[in-house]
Amino acid sequence: MTTRTQNNTGRTIAVISGGALLAWLLWRGRGKGKGKGKGNEGDAGNHRSASVSVRIRAGDQIDLDGVSSDLTTTVARAHAAGAARVSATGDARHGWVTQVIAALKAENVAIDAAPSLFT
Repeated sequence: MTTRTQNNTGRTIAVISGGALLAWLLWRGRGKGKGKGKGNEGDAGNHRSASVSVRIRAGDQIDLDGVSSDLTTTVARAHAAGAARVSATGDARHGWVTQVIAALKAENVAIDAAPSLFT
């Protein structure tokens, strides 16, 4: 029987590299949003964050961030966020679009929408 001299260098490098990759994947998401960017510069006490996505559909329906919602919930979530990106499908009733935008304006929500939705 012959004895082989085993060289474990390749295996050792693979194990250490795998461990480092695993540690990086686990730790890369920690503290997301803390200490990055401008912070509160120019925020002056306004704690509103990102905007919500409001899609006005036919049948007097609304999708809020991709989930079917009612007008009351939509206005409350948009007010909490402070801003809304509003869009409408081609078959949405004009009166419904106007009603949703008016409700958002009444709550002082910043609206980002195509100018054609405001007519």
